Amino acid sequence: MPSSFSQKLAFFILFYLPAICGSISKRELRAPGTVVGKVGSYLGARTGYSYPVGNTIHHVPLRDLRSMEVPDLETYGFTYVSNKPVEGLENFAEFSHEHKATLEADSAKLVQELGSLILTLRTRANRAFAFGGGYRDHTSPGSTRPVSRIHSDMSLEGAQWWKTLAHTLLSGSRDPKKVDFAKSILDGENVVIYNVWRPLDTVRDNHLGFCSWDSLLEEDALQSYPNPSNAGDALQPWRYREGQQWFFLSKQKSHEAFIFKQHDDGARDKHGVNVPHASFNLEGDQGPPTRKSFEVKVIAIIDPPPITKSPSRLRKHIKSFSTQFNRMTSRNIDERNPR
Repeated sequence: MPSSFSQKLAFFILFYLPAICGSISKRELRAPGTVVGKVGSYLGARTGYSYPVGNTIHHVPLRDLRSMEVPDLETYGFTYVSNKPVEGLENFAEFSHEHKATLEADSAKLVQELGSLILTLRTRANRAFAFGGGYRDHTSPGSTRPVSRIHSDMSLEGAQWWKTLAHTLLSGSRDPKKVDFAKSILDGENVVIYNVWRPLDTVRDNHLGFCSWDSLLEEDALQSYPNPSNAGDALQPWRYREGQQWFFLSKQKSHEAFIFKQHDDGARDKHGVNVPHASFNLEGDQGPPTRKSFEVKVIAIIDPPPITKSPSRLRKHIKSFSTQFNRMTSRNIDERNPR
């Protein structure tokens, strides 16, 4: 017969432990700044030229970035800046060619200024070019809508497709600087592709959410197409998994812009951070969707990290340390073996 202790342990596991685990989960959801967002997901690559959409709606805990320090771009894969309105944007009609060009120019400038805006950033962009930009607008018929499925904009193969597109666009320019930039893209220099995203008005629905790069597992990435031919099959689909950490910025203003990584030539796998994101419907959202936003890719040539000490100074430092160590060792031996 089972002992009294065994019976009590079994009773605890069956009845009390689930209740405790459930209460922890609820407590985490009720933590300050945490809400639940609903989002879909793609399936892995199939036949055809676009990713099929899954039927499951995921209920994802989202932490409000206003309840914490600004995320580190190198760790999380994304960050945001505040009090950075686009200068001169008010002079042009919304969605006009001049309006779009102003947003694109500001986004490229923003990436080049990252080094001064984010003091902990280890890399610096010496050249940057914005391309592939577009609006997402719920208020205009026929406009592109936000994507409410978890994805990053480019797989490893998709990044090569985007780089080829950027090279083509720049090579045909009459600006010699852009032509030179195009050569750098395919010359093996350290190329990083960022996305810059900002709302045109205060966001009240369809908030953009991000998964922290350091909370992902390799198997979270679904199979991608090996030979992408357009932006749709160049993306990287991701599965949702409990344990991932997701974030959003509540009531994001037009002077607040997200910057997030989608490709890094300098990474070990030649692709690096391509942070998953999606448009989320928050529980409690009511009324018709109203979000208007602009997003553009910025391809940048990154300066190599600065060397803090020259090799000659480093050798002198090592030689000096070695000399001090030998003296200390000799003195200790003499003290242990007096003559």
